[in-house]
Amino acid sequence: MQQASSMMTMAGVLVTLALFVLIGYVVRTLGTSHSRLAGVLAAIASLIIAFPAVLYALHGG
Repeated sequence: MQQASSMMTMAGVLVTLALFVLIGYVVRTLGTSHSRLAGVLAAIASLIIAFPAVLYALHGG
């Protein structure tokens, strides 16, 4: 039981890090182009809104 809990915690941490890397990449890419800024900000906001549900599902809820 302890091993499954630690695996779920590690999966949550990896998903969190992947989300931060994705946001960092998008921000760096948009540093040169401002024409698509509103669409990208909306996409990032939707990812952040859906993120707790993904973590809850990974946790087994």
